[in-house]
Amino acid sequence: MLQKGLEVVLIPILRLILRVFFRQIELAGSEKIPPDTPVIYTPNHLNSVLDGLLARLFLPGEPRPLAKATLWDITPIRPLLLAARAIPVYRQQDAADSEYTSANQDMFSSCHAALAQGDSIVLFPEGQSHSEPELQPLKTGAARIALGAELRRGPLGVRIIPVGLNFDAKEQFRSRVLIYIGDPINPTEEIEKPDPEDRAAVDLVTERIEEGIKSVTLNYPSWEEGNIIRRAAELYAKQNSGDPDAEQLKEEYSINKQLADAYLQLKDSQPRRVARIVEAVNAYDRLLKVLSIRHEHVIQEHPKLLQTIFSIRKLSLFLVRLPLALMGLFLNALPYYLTRFVSRIKVRPDRASTTKLFAGIIIYPLCWTLQATLLGSGLLPPTVWWLLAPLSGVSTLLFRERHAQLLEELRTYLKLNTHAEMKQELEQRLQQIQLEIEDIIAVASS
Repeated sequence: MLQKGLEVVLIPILRLILRVFFRQIELAGSEKIPPDTPVIYTPNHLNSVLDGLLARLFLPGEPRPLAKATLWDITPIRPLLLAARAIPVYRQQDAADSEYTSANQDMFSSCHAALAQGDSIVLFPEGQSHSEPELQPLKTGAARIALGAELRRGPLGVRIIPVGLNFDAKEQFRSRVLIYIGDPINPTEEIEKPDPEDRAAVDLVTERIEEGIKSVTLNYPSWEEGNIIRRAAELYAKQNSGDPDAEQLKEEYSINKQLADAYLQLKDSQPRRVARIVEAVNAYDRLLKVLSIRHEHVIQEHPKLLQTIFSIRKLSLFLVRLPLALMGLFLNALPYYLTRFVSRIKVRPDRASTTKLFAGIIIYPLCWTLQATLLGSGLLPPTVWWLLAPLSGVSTLLFRERHAQLLEELRTYLKLNTHAEMKQELEQRLQQIQLEIEDIIAVASS
C-alpha cells in the first residue's frame, strides 16, 4: 500500500522535475522493443542516481531498477526506491561475508520472478557510475539474470535491450540527453542450455551486451579527443539542418558516431587527414571567441528573425510573460543561489548532476515554505504564494531562454551585417569543416 501510494505521488513529480532539469529528453529506438516480452535494459552509467531515474521514468514499460543496497540507508533516496519498486543488489564490498551469498541470491530470485510476471528490469552492467570517455568493463550480472530466468522460470523469451544514455553536458543544468535503444539480444541464441553457472555462456552473452551498448553510446580514446569530435559533429549537424533552431540530438549523435568511428580508424594510418579536422574546428571556435558570438546565431536566418522579433505577436507574448517572469525571479532567487552554492561542493564529476538535483529538491520547497509564511499576511494566503513560486519559476526559466536568445541573435545579426568580411570568413570556415568531415567519413567507409 505504501509503495503504491509513493509511486502514484512521486513518479509524476519526478518526471516533471527531470523535464525542468533537462532542456530536452529524447527517446530513440523504442520501436525495437518486442511487445509482450520481458526485457532487461542495460544502459551505460555516467551520471550516478540520475541515470536510474532517467531509466525508470522514460524507458518503455516502467522497468524496475536494480540499485545497490546501501542506497536504502540514505533517507531522502529511500522513498524514491520504494516508488520505483527497486530491487536491492548486495555487492560483495557492501555486505558482510556471512550475509552476502543469501542476500545476493534473493536478488536473483526477485529478478527471475519479475521477469516471469512480464515486468521489465533495468541494471547498469558497468557496476558503478564513472566519468571515463569510454564504456568500462562489464560485470556478468545481466547475463546471469537472463540465463537464470530462462533456466528456472522459462521458457520466457527474455530479451536484453542495450541502452545508451548520451548527455551533451551531463554536469550542467538545462542540458540535453538522448536515450538511445539498441537492437534486442536473445541471451539463449547459440547456447544449448541456459545455465547461469556456465562461464562460457555467461561470457558470450556479456560480450554481446558490450557490443550492443557500444553501438548506442559514444566512446572516445580520451576526453580531449572526444570534445573535438563532439564539437565537429555539432557544427556539421546544425549547419546541415533545415531548421537551425530545431532540437536535433539524434542527428548530432549519428554524425558523432560516424565521426568517432572514422577517427579511431584513421588517426594512426592517416594522421594528417585527422589533424585537418581538428585544426578547422579549433580555428572556427577561436574566431567565434574573438567575435564574442555563438555558432547557433551565425547560422540563424536573420531576416526572418527580425520579422519575428518585431511582430506584434512576439511583442505581446513578451509583455504578458514579463510580469510573471519577474515574480519568479523574486520568489526563486534565494533557493537558486543556495542550490548553486551547494552544487559547488567538490564531488566526483559523475555525481555532480545528482548533487544539484537533490539539493534543489530539498532547498527549493524549504525556501518556498519560508517565503510563503512571511508573505502570507499580505494580499494572498500562504498556499497561493507557495504555488506561485514553482509556477513563476518555470516561467522565468523559459522566459530567459527564449527572449535572451532573441536578443543575442539580434546582437549577432547587427555585428555580422556591419562587418560583412566577418560573416564571409565564418561561412568559409564552416564550409571547410563540412568538407573535412565528409571526406574522413567517406575514406573510413571505403
